Amino acid sequence: MKIGTFARKFGLNASTIRFYINNGLLAPEKAGGQYEFGKECIADMENILKYKKYQFSLDEIQLLFFMEKASRFQDEIILEVCADILKNKKNQLMRERDNLTAFIEELQNEIDHLPVPASIKIREAGVPFTFIPYLYCPYCQQPLKLDSASLAGGSIQSGVLSCECGYEATISDGIVLCADHEEETPFKAFDNVDSVMSMKTQFSHAYRMLIAKTYIWIYSQIAGYLDEAKYIMAGPFTLNFVLEYLEKLGSDRTCIIFDPSLARISKIRKYLSAWDYNVIFVVGKPEELPVRYGTIDIYIDDYSTVNSMFTYNTFSTESIAPLIRNGGRAAGIFSAYQHAPKSLANFKKDHPDFMPEKMTLSGLKYSWARQDVQFTEQKNIGATTAGEHHYPQDENGEYVEVFGYLAKKGSGRK
Repeated sequence: MKIGTFARKFGLNASTIRFYINNGLLAPEKAGGQYEFGKECIADMENILKYKKYQFSLDEIQLLFFMEKASRFQDEIILEVCADILKNKKNQLMRERDNLTAFIEELQNEIDHLPVPASIKIREAGVPFTFIPYLYCPYCQQPLKLDSASLAGGSIQSGVLSCECGYEATISDGIVLCADHEEETPFKAFDNVDSVMSMKTQFSHAYRMLIAKTYIWIYSQIAGYLDEAKYIMAGPFTLNFVLEYLEKLGSDRTCIIFDPSLARISKIRKYLSAWDYNVIFVVGKPEELPVRYGTIDIYIDDYSTVNSMFTYNTFSTESIAPLIRNGGRAAGIFSAYQHAPKSLANFKKDHPDFMPEKMTLSGLKYSWARQDVQFTEQKNIGATTAGEHHYPQDENGEYVEVFGYLAKKGSGRK
């Protein structure tokens, strides 16, 4: 029997068979430069698979084979040693079984004590009274007039915001709703975009790991500026940085999260309902935000500029940069597709106006610089592997680089 036939008989590949030959577990005959596998090899392979099923290590299997072949089990001492090896493995598996039984019971207890969705109370959102001086018209930068306000728990729960220039927004159920907001997201790159489930179902493990590493890098870059920060902003189309790092950002500062989609903001609000932190939720496009220029200390670009480019064919930096104070920071994550032209082309299927040539890190850097926001740090965190599918639009055979960046606005004066 040739090596290919022998390998297929056991559902293995030829390289695995050669591995066992090189480690002395298989000893086929050789004829004409090719291996010939006989009955003894078949018996040995069956024993290898049996011992692997029992979780014996390669060293343990080699020892068992050596003692069997050297003594043919005709030596009482050898038989006792083999029996001890088998008994030790049996005892080890029994201990693991007992541990697994205990773990299964603990997991069942965790399942039994998970909260029922209907019992999860969503904490009231609202616009804090302290933020009223920062509610400005995005068109003419005049203070907005607040009418028909309903107040509760130190925040505005409902009301009408208006400006003489014609701008209007409402506050409903504690959420600021810009006039041109959407119920569902315009970002169509993948399914479950309104849920953190998108990270699990739409991204590969390798891609998720790159994002997690970049999040760690982003936090390390902004940590030194948190003490002087009062307002942090994230959006639009933000991924999960704020959800994961809100506690570290601190309860003594206010986080403004915005998105064009009410469904997305409602989902984020639900996720954050258990946290006693100041979060202002705004539904609207970047150019519609009713926030005074120079208010934001730190802007978190959690794939926001990337996803804005895919959706609106612009990084939206021209709308976000004015909101950042002079000396404030922008920190973010960016996927570079220089080595993935086919993947980029796939985004046009959902967004025909998308121009792939604009989707570069240098393009983002230039877009920020036009608004007096200059990169101060950037780091290539890593790249996806070309042979795996990492993102719904990604093509096998291409790879995407993931960068983290930190930028600063203006001269640094507060």
